[in-house]
Amino acid sequence: MSEQGARRYPRTFAGLIASMIVLVVAVVGFWALNNGFHKHPEGGAVAVDYRKTVAELQKAGAPLPVIYPTAVPSGWTVTSADYTPQSGLGTSPAWGLGVVTDHDTFVGLRLEASSLSSLITTYVDKDAEKGAATTVDTEFGDSWATYTDRGGDTGYALTVGDDVLLVYGSADKADFTTFMRSLTSKKLAQS
Repeated sequence: MSEQGARRYPRTFAGLIASMIVLVVAVVGFWALNNGFHKHPEGGAVAVDYRKTVAELQKAGAPLPVIYPTAVPSGWTVTSADYTPQSGLGTSPAWGLGVVTDHDTFVGLRLEASSLSSLITTYVDKDAEKGAATTVDTEFGDSWATYTDRGGDTGYALTVGDDVLLVYGSADKADFTTFMRSLTSKKLAQS
């Protein structure tokens, strides 16, 4: 009996190179199809409608004041608006915003009934150093505690009722001041 197995194609170095070229062309083609037809916002930051989220939280009667900027300067993008509800497991309600400035720096806002040291550790740095208080006139007060880390991050903190308001990030002082001055908790009109 003769054994007839499956025929094998000849394996050559040229065949290996041809296979690799086909694979590279397929990967580049797949990438081009996925990225060539999507519109990416300039700078990569994707905007969220924070005012809609604020209005919904106010309508629902959030148990903490929903503090937000009345507007952000041209070129700034609000990239996140997050609310954490109170849970039966001891989690306090919390509200946060993330903003990318026109200088590609970050300004964040966090409001929650938590210890100041816990918020500073989480959002600025565990080794952040307390600096001199800074004066920025806002609807919620004008004397902000200041914290900085070695990497250039800064946090400005203020007590609002039973909650701690922290404005933090990598922006410069002028951008922080602009953001803090625009903060309000006024009721938004429902749309």
